[in-house]
Amino acid sequence: MDVMKRIFPALLSSLLLTGCFSRPPVSGEQPVTEAETYGDMETEQRYAAQCIDGFLFSKDTLPSSTPQGSSMTWKVLSGKASINDNIITKEDGAEEYEPLSLEVQWKDQSLTFSDLTLLDEKVGYVCAYFTASGRDKEQLKLAYTYNSVYWFKLRHDRGILKPGIGTGRLRDPSIVRRKGGGFTLLATQGYDNDSIYAYDSDHLITFENERVLKLNASSDALPMSETQAWAPEAFYDAYLDTYVIVWSSVRDGGVFYSTSKDLETVSLPRRLMDPGYTIIDATLTRTKNGFTALIKDEREPMEEHSQLFRGTGLTWDTIDTFSEPIYERHQVEGPMIQKAMEKPGWYIFADDYTRGAYKCLYSGDIEQGSFQELDDPELMIPLENPAHGYSIAVTWKELERLMNAFDGY
Repeated sequence: MDVMKRIFPALLSSLLLTGCFSRPPVSGEQPVTEAETYGDMETEQRYAAQCIDGFLFSKDTLPSSTPQGSSMTWKVLSGKASINDNIITKEDGAEEYEPLSLEVQWKDQSLTFSDLTLLDEKVGYVCAYFTASGRDKEQLKLAYTYNSVYWFKLRHDRGILKPGIGTGRLRDPSIVRRKGGGFTLLATQGYDNDSIYAYDSDHLITFENERVLKLNASSDALPMSETQAWAPEAFYDAYLDTYVIVWSSVRDGGVFYSTSKDLETVSLPRRLMDPGYTIIDATLTRTKNGFTALIKDEREPMEEHSQLFRGTGLTWDTIDTFSEPIYERHQVEGPMIQKAMEKPGWYIFADDYTRGAYKCLYSGDIEQGSFQELDDPELMIPLENPAHGYSIAVTWKELERLMNAFDGY
């Protein structure tokens, strides 16, 4: 008996470390507030309120008209920046993260954005991903690219962050910029639980304030399973001054969103879009005429579905037009979008999970155009079994700090 008392703790520890047993999930604080919405705001005004990101890059082009054809005029209210031909540019003496306020006018209306951030010019993308098997599985990994075609590892494809609480299984990582500088990392916590991981980071080198946020929560208006919160992605809505977290739950039949003022507490969920069947893995991007989402069809049998399709809408909360599948050669999930750096158009990456690789598509018009698959010889993505990823545009200073920290040259 004494021998067993000594052996059992060691055996249990070994099983936990090797993944034979998983650690129990941790649930976050129960949400109580309602998600923020645009209510009954008039259509053209709603588009204007959502037409720019809360984080602008120097040399970005601002929208010149609404989809309804009204000309838009922009003015700098505060911040070291100038606008010429709808192109915003940093002025000498500006901070790396320059506080910025803008006003936009169209017809006889105007809106003010008072809490924006102006960055240096965009030079490429940092990609957050994980691996489902192999070395350092279910940990945060990072890579970068200048042109979406050739990728480079950071820290030699090794794990950068491993959870210290909850299941210890970090999946589907994504990155959102924080107001005034810095980032927050969001990730799925294992598989079946109601809460996600969240971490804060100044430069994506070290991570702190590890916590979980409960997204899958029930309300009188929307009963939920409270069992799944997958593939969280977030963006900052500058007009509402809130972060919007988009996430999925198969058991609840689709894609939902929660809002948060500080990424510490979150609202009760609302359904974001509904094509009439089960969907997951939605990723959103601003486009010329509003927002475009790429989404996974999660119907059974997977061999007949498990494809990506497109959703469009004038704003992020009105995506209601859906396409046929955009790619049908393999089962894929976890779409990732990058606006092309060297030419007009868009690159779309998808987790070809039956083959342990990323598939890359290109479209000159992500809103309405067709998608062309890039052949593997055209790409250099030297990652080992990469799974569901997310990319964020970065400046040279931000990328250089990462390369110096992780030997990424």
